[in-house]
Amino acid sequence: MQAAQLAIGAVLGSTGVGVLAWAAKSVVSEIRALVEKVARQDERINVLAVELGSLRRWRDEFNAALPSQVRQTVELELLRMGQSPGRGS
Repeated sequence: MQAAQLAIGAVLGSTGVGVLAWAAKSVVSEIRALVEKVARQDERINVLAVELGSLRRWRDEFNAALPSQVRQTVELELLRMGQSPGRGS
């Protein structure tokens, strides 16, 4: 009887270890999947950051160039007005 109990205990012990090993592999697989998902999200965030940086540079260049263009347009308009005949002088 004791031998049967020992055999059953050994089988249950092996089964318990097997179940624990399966659970550990399952958890590791889930963690790996989550890490990969985070890595993909991180890549997307990096791409968006690059795009945002490009938009900010474009905005800054536009804001810097706009006053220059306005100034040039005003200067050209003043020059044209000064050269036009028939000014009320």
